[in-house]
Amino acid sequence: MFLEQRIYTAHAGKLPLWLKAYGEIGGAASGRTLTPLIGMFTVEFGQINRVLFVRGFDDIDTREENMPKRDADPDWQRFLATTRESGALFAQEAKLLKTLPFSPLQKVGQPFERKLEGTGMFVDHRTYDFHPGKMQAWIDAYRDIGLPVQQRLLGQLLWFAVTEVGPINQIVFAWAYSSLADRDRRRTAMASDPGWAEFQKATAPLGALKQQTNLILKPVPWSPIR
Repeated sequence: MFLEQRIYTAHAGKLPLWLKAYGEIGGAASGRTLTPLIGMFTVEFGQINRVLFVRGFDDIDTREENMPKRDADPDWQRFLATTRESGALFAQEAKLLKTLPFSPLQKVGQPFERKLEGTGMFVDHRTYDFHPGKMQAWIDAYRDIGLPVQQRLLGQLLWFAVTEVGPINQIVFAWAYSSLADRDRRRTAMASDPGWAEFQKATAPLGALKQQTNLILKPVPWSPIR
């Protein structure tokens, strides 16, 4: 499955204008001409005044076939006119990702099944950059050793994917928690777990990781993942 991840950065104070227009006009136009939205989130911690959203394609060619339909949609044109007039955005970033076999997200239209307690959600969105040629060995160790520990101790894994277009040798994945305190408790438990120590011991000699960054996200009211 392909994931198109977009991060849009707005001028301070103007992101709510863009989100309102997307929620009322643009989102419906995209959903009926492309594929259903998977998730849309605002950045709570990290570089703020940003929105991150994800859409999936089982066949990437369907995106190219349907983009002209979206562009011609009257509501999409109205959305573009509204947001351009507001001058809300000053930067946009797009990545094309491919999900790995152990990612929970695998098909377009797959319904989100919430497994968290309560009604709140914070998403720990992580991007790991690897030295060329070393990523696969780290993924294998993570799948066999690290992931079982995290599935037992952390929140809910949303997706796990590698970059197809954009910065390559990169993994992008996201875990959901019911609160920031829930995240802290669970990650503290993971750090002291013998299984996690085994994973760190297995991956340390690889020298695979070059950089790790994360964002804390909150879903917007119309996000399917929430």
